[in-house]
Amino acid sequence: MRKFVGRRVEVECAGEPPEPVTVIAGKRRWEIAAVEQWWFDSGHGSTPVRARTWRTRRHRKNFLLRATNGHRLLLYYDYARSDKQTWHLVSVEEDAS
Repeated sequence: MRKFVGRRVEVECAGEPPEPVTVIAGKRRWEIAAVEQWWFDSGHGSTPVRARTWRTRRHRKNFLLRATNGHRLLLYYDYARSDKQTWHLVSVEEDAS
C-alpha cells in the first residue's frame, strides 16, 4: 500500500550525474537499490492561469526509487533556488512487489 509522506528529507547522493543512494526521514533510513525512473517537472502545478509566469514554474527533478528492502519511494529534488535546494519524500509503497 502506498502511503503519503510529504516531508523534507535528507538524501545522500553518488555518481555522475548524482543519484540518490540513501534516503533518511527522521529515524527511517532506506538504502537505494535502483533508480526505476526519473523526470523533470517544470510546470506550474495548481497555480491559477492568470498567475503563471516563468517565475512561478516548478524546478524539480522527480525520482521513483527501489530500496534494498523492496519499498518504492517517490521523491523530488527542488532546485528552484541555489541557496535553498531541498529534497522531499512524497510517498512510500511498502508492499511493492
